[in-house]
Amino acid sequence: MKYILRSLTTLPAEKLPRIAEIHLGDAGLLSKLGYPFVLRYFENAIKDERAFGFYAQDAETKEIMGFSLASPEPSALTSKLTEDKAWFIKNILKVIFTRPLAFLQMVISSITIRAQMYESNTIECVYFTVDTKFRGRGLGRSLQKALMDEGHKKGYKKIYASVETWNIASLKATQANGFKIIRTYHEGIYHRHRLESEL
Repeated sequence: MKYILRSLTTLPAEKLPRIAEIHLGDAGLLSKLGYPFVLRYFENAIKDERAFGFYAQDAETKEIMGFSLASPEPSALTSKLTEDKAWFIKNILKVIFTRPLAFLQMVISSITIRAQMYESNTIECVYFTVDTKFRGRGLGRSLQKALMDEGHKKGYKKIYASVETWNIASLKATQANGFKIIRTYHEGIYHRHRLESEL
Protein backbone atom coordinates (compact mmCIF):
# COMPACT_ATOMS: atom_id res chain seq x y z
CA MET A 1 0.00 0.00 0.00
CA LYS A 2 1.58 3.25 -1.14
CA TYR A 3 0.23 6.57 0.04
CA ILE A 4 1.19 10.22 0.28
CA LEU A 5 0.63 12.38 3.35
CA ARG A 6 -0.51 15.91 2.55
CA SER A 7 -1.39 18.91 4.70
CA LEU A 8 -5.12 19.35 5.33
CA THR A 9 -4.70 22.97 4.22
CA THR A 10 -4.07 21.69 0.67
CA LEU A 11 -7.25 19.61 0.58
CA PRO A 12 -9.55 20.77 -2.25
CA ALA A 13 -12.90 21.97 -0.86
CA GLU A 14 -14.81 19.39 -2.89
CA LYS A 15 -12.89 16.60 -1.08
CA LEU A 16 -13.91 17.74 2.40
CA PRO A 17 -17.09 15.60 2.39
CA ARG A 18 -14.80 12.56 2.00
CA ILE A 19 -13.07 13.51 5.29
CA ALA A 20 -16.51 13.81 6.91
CA GLU A 21 -17.55 10.40 5.55
CA ILE A 22 -14.41 8.75 6.93
CA HIS A 23 -14.99 10.40 10.28
CA LEU A 24 -18.54 9.05 10.43
CA GLY A 25 -16.92 5.60 10.68
CA ASP A 26 -15.48 6.69 14.03
CA ALA A 27 -17.47 5.86 17.17
CA GLY A 28 -16.93 9.21 18.88
CA LEU A 29 -19.38 11.92 19.87
CA LEU A 30 -18.92 14.12 16.80
CA SER A 31 -20.04 11.22 14.59
CA LYS A 32 -23.07 10.62 16.79
CA LEU A 33 -24.17 14.23 16.23
CA GLY A 34 -24.44 13.45 12.51
CA TYR A 35 -23.04 14.44 9.14
CA PRO A 36 -23.92 18.19 9.25
CA PHE A 37 -21.93 18.61 12.47
CA VAL A 38 -19.00 16.56 11.20
CA LEU A 39 -18.75 18.48 7.93
CA ARG A 40 -19.08 21.88 9.64
CA TYR A 41 -16.45 20.89 12.23
CA PHE A 42 -13.87 20.08 9.56
CA GLU A 43 -14.79 23.12 7.46
CA ASN A 44 -13.94 25.20 10.54
CA ALA A 45 -10.85 23.16 11.44
CA ILE A 46 -9.08 23.64 8.11
CA LYS A 47 -9.68 27.41 8.34
CA ASP A 48 -8.33 27.64 11.89
CA GLU A 49 -4.82 29.11 11.76
CA ARG A 50 -3.62 27.23 14.85
CA ALA A 51 -5.05 23.80 13.97
CA PHE A 52 -3.13 21.56 11.58
CA GLY A 53 -3.41 18.09 10.18
CA PHE A 54 -2.75 15.68 7.36
CA TYR A 55 -4.63 13.40 5.03
CA ALA A 56 -3.39 10.21 3.42
CA GLN A 57 -4.01 9.75 -0.28
CA ASP A 58 -3.53 6.52 -2.19
CA ALA A 59 -0.56 7.07 -4.51
CA GLU A 60 -2.29 5.36 -7.45
CA THR A 61 -6.05 5.87 -7.11
CA LYS A 62 -5.80 9.27 -5.30
CA GLU A 63 -8.49 8.06 -2.88
CA ILE A 64 -8.38 9.73 0.54
CA MET A 65 -7.67 6.99 3.07
CA GLY A 66 -7.59 8.77 6.42
CA PHE A 67 -6.67 11.97 8.22
CA SER A 68 -5.29 13.44 11.42
CA LEU A 69 -5.93 16.74 13.20
CA ALA A 70 -4.23 18.58 16.07
CA SER A 71 -4.92 21.82 17.89
CA PRO A 72 -3.47 23.74 20.83
CA GLU A 73 -7.04 24.56 21.89
CA PRO A 74 -9.53 21.86 20.83
CA SER A 75 -12.40 23.50 22.72
CA ALA A 76 -12.11 26.46 20.32
CA LEU A 77 -12.76 24.15 17.37
CA THR A 78 -15.86 22.76 19.05
CA SER A 79 -17.18 26.19 20.04
CA LYS A 80 -17.02 27.33 16.40
CA LEU A 81 -19.96 25.02 15.72
CA THR A 82 -22.17 27.52 17.55
CA GLU A 83 -20.99 30.67 15.72
CA ASP A 84 -23.75 30.51 13.11
CA LYS A 85 -26.64 30.57 15.58
CA ALA A 86 -29.40 29.81 13.06
CA TRP A 87 -27.50 26.82 11.65
CA PHE A 88 -26.64 25.52 15.12
CA ILE A 89 -30.18 25.82 16.52
CA LYS A 90 -31.70 24.13 13.47
CA ASN A 91 -29.27 21.21 13.59
CA ILE A 92 -29.08 20.78 17.37
CA LEU A 93 -32.89 20.60 17.56
CA LYS A 94 -32.76 17.67 15.15
CA VAL A 95 -30.23 15.97 17.44
CA ILE A 96 -32.32 16.65 20.56
CA PHE A 97 -35.41 15.07 19.03
CA THR A 98 -33.78 12.18 17.15
CA ARG A 99 -30.71 11.37 19.30
CA PRO A 100 -31.28 12.84 22.80
CA LEU A 101 -28.51 10.74 24.37
CA ALA A 102 -26.00 12.23 21.91
CA PHE A 103 -27.14 15.70 22.96
CA LEU A 104 -26.72 14.83 26.64
CA GLN A 105 -23.25 13.45 25.95
CA MET A 106 -22.39 16.66 24.07
CA VAL A 107 -23.24 18.70 27.19
CA ILE A 108 -21.12 16.40 29.39
CA SER A 109 -18.19 16.46 26.96
CA SER A 110 -18.35 20.26 26.63
CA ILE A 111 -17.92 20.58 30.38
CA THR A 112 -15.12 18.01 30.45
CA ILE A 113 -13.11 19.57 27.62
CA ARG A 114 -13.29 23.00 29.25
CA ALA A 115 -12.07 21.50 32.54
CA GLN A 116 -8.95 20.04 30.91
CA MET A 117 -6.09 22.41 31.52
CA TYR A 118 -3.69 22.87 28.65
CA GLU A 119 -0.18 24.00 29.37
CA SER A 120 1.41 26.51 27.05
CA ASN A 121 3.38 24.96 24.19
CA THR A 122 1.18 21.83 24.07
CA ILE A 123 -1.19 20.43 21.47
CA GLU A 124 -3.99 17.89 21.40
CA CYS A 125 -4.17 15.05 18.89
CA VAL A 126 -7.86 15.69 18.30
CA TYR A 127 -8.41 12.97 15.69
CA PHE A 128 -6.59 10.38 13.66
CA THR A 129 -9.07 8.32 11.70
CA VAL A 130 -8.63 5.81 8.89
CA ASP A 131 -11.27 4.50 6.50
CA THR A 132 -12.30 1.01 7.66
CA LYS A 133 -11.00 -0.65 4.50
CA PHE A 134 -7.47 0.69 5.10
CA ARG A 135 -7.17 -0.12 8.81
CA GLY A 136 -4.65 -2.52 10.29
CA ARG A 137 -1.75 -1.39 8.08
CA GLY A 138 -0.10 1.27 10.27
CA LEU A 139 -1.67 4.23 8.49
CA GLY A 140 -3.21 5.68 11.66
CA ARG A 141 0.15 5.56 13.38
CA SER A 142 1.78 7.40 10.43
CA LEU A 143 -0.92 10.09 10.43
CA GLN A 144 -0.50 10.66 14.15
CA LYS A 145 3.30 10.71 13.86
CA ALA A 146 3.00 13.39 11.17
CA LEU A 147 1.13 15.54 13.71
CA MET A 148 3.90 14.99 16.24
CA ASP A 149 6.64 15.92 13.76
CA GLU A 150 4.76 19.03 12.64
CA GLY A 151 4.02 20.00 16.23
CA HIS A 152 7.73 19.75 17.03
CA LYS A 153 8.57 21.95 14.02
CA LYS A 154 6.05 24.51 15.24
CA GLY A 155 7.75 24.65 18.64
CA TYR A 156 5.28 22.69 20.74
CA LYS A 157 6.82 20.68 23.57
CA LYS A 158 4.15 18.11 24.39
CA ILE A 159 1.14 16.40 22.78
CA TYR A 160 -1.93 14.93 24.46
CA ALA A 161 -4.50 12.41 23.23
CA SER A 162 -7.60 10.70 24.59
CA VAL A 163 -8.45 7.17 23.42
CA GLU A 164 -11.47 5.06 24.38
CA THR A 165 -10.37 2.09 26.50
CA TRP A 166 -12.04 -0.38 24.10
CA ASN A 167 -10.18 1.01 21.06
CA ILE A 168 -7.15 -1.27 21.31
CA ALA A 169 -5.90 -0.51 17.77
CA SER A 170 -5.79 3.26 18.38
CA LEU A 171 -4.27 2.74 21.82
CA LYS A 172 -1.50 0.54 20.40
CA ALA A 173 -0.77 3.02 17.59
CA THR A 174 -0.64 5.90 20.06
CA GLN A 175 1.64 4.04 22.45
CA ALA A 176 3.86 2.96 19.55
CA ASN A 177 4.35 6.68 18.87
CA GLY A 178 5.70 7.13 22.40
CA PHE A 179 2.58 8.19 24.28
CA LYS A 180 2.17 7.10 27.92
CA ILE A 181 -1.14 6.73 29.77
CA ILE A 182 -1.35 9.37 32.50
CA ARG A 183 -4.89 8.64 33.71
CA THR A 184 -8.11 6.83 32.85
CA TYR A 185 -11.44 8.59 33.29
CA HIS A 186 -15.16 8.56 32.50
CA GLU A 187 -16.81 11.18 30.31
CA GLY A 188 -20.50 10.29 30.25
CA ILE A 189 -20.80 7.06 28.27
CA TYR A 190 -17.11 7.13 27.33
CA HIS A 191 -14.33 5.47 29.31
CA ARG A 192 -11.04 6.91 28.12
CA HIS A 193 -7.30 6.82 28.58
CA ARG A 194 -5.56 10.17 28.69
CA LEU A 195 -2.09 9.99 27.13
CA GLU A 196 0.84 12.34 26.62
CA SER A 197 4.16 12.42 24.82
CA GLU A 198 7.09 14.78 24.61
CA LEU A 199 7.73 16.28 21.18
